Formats: sequence, C-alpha cells, structure tokens
Amino acid sequence: MWLICVFLAMVVWLSATEARGDEIIFLQDGRTIRAERTEIIGDRVRIEKPSETIELPRGSVLSIHRLSPPTALPAVPPPAEVYRDLSQQMTDKVRREIQERR
Repeated sequence: MWLICVFLAMVVWLSATEARGDEIIFLQDGRTIRAERTEIIGDRVRIEKPSETIELPRGSVLSIHRLSPPTALPAVPPPAEVYRDLSQQMTDKVRREIQERR
C-alpha cells in the first residue's frame, strides 16, 4: 500500500513539475526523475529533490546518471590513428589466448 502511495505521489509530481537537478534516474518503466542527489540503501534508492525525498525499490531503477554541463569537444584523433595498430593488437591477443590454453 505504501509503495502505491509513493508511486501515485511520484506520478503527480512528475506531471506537475519540471525539476532541474544534478542527477537523472531512469526507471524500468521508461520514466525519468531529476534529483539533486541519490543514495542506494540496501534494496532501496533514496531520491532527494528540493521539496521532497522519494524512496523506490532498487529493482525499479534502471540506471542513475550524473548530469554535467556541456564542455568543449575533446580533441579526437582521426579514425586512421585510432585503428592503426588494431590488426597487430588482435594478433597479439589471439596469440596470448592460444598460449594460455596450453
């Protein structure tokens, strides 16, 4: 019963408010929650928001991601440089795996 009340309160809150926070929580049912802070306590996830704290079963949370402000794009090397030694790396990996099996 308590879980149903929490769920209903969360649905009402999500439909009424667009919160800005430091973390975004993705739920198993496809919804998201923005929070200032989250904490995992045993099999529960505590979600702290400016006006309330919500606790959900850990199994209902798909993932938690920290939001960060946009930054400048990192200097990314061209693909030719990234994959330059890939053939040699794969050859070495296969040789190591063969030697480990002996």
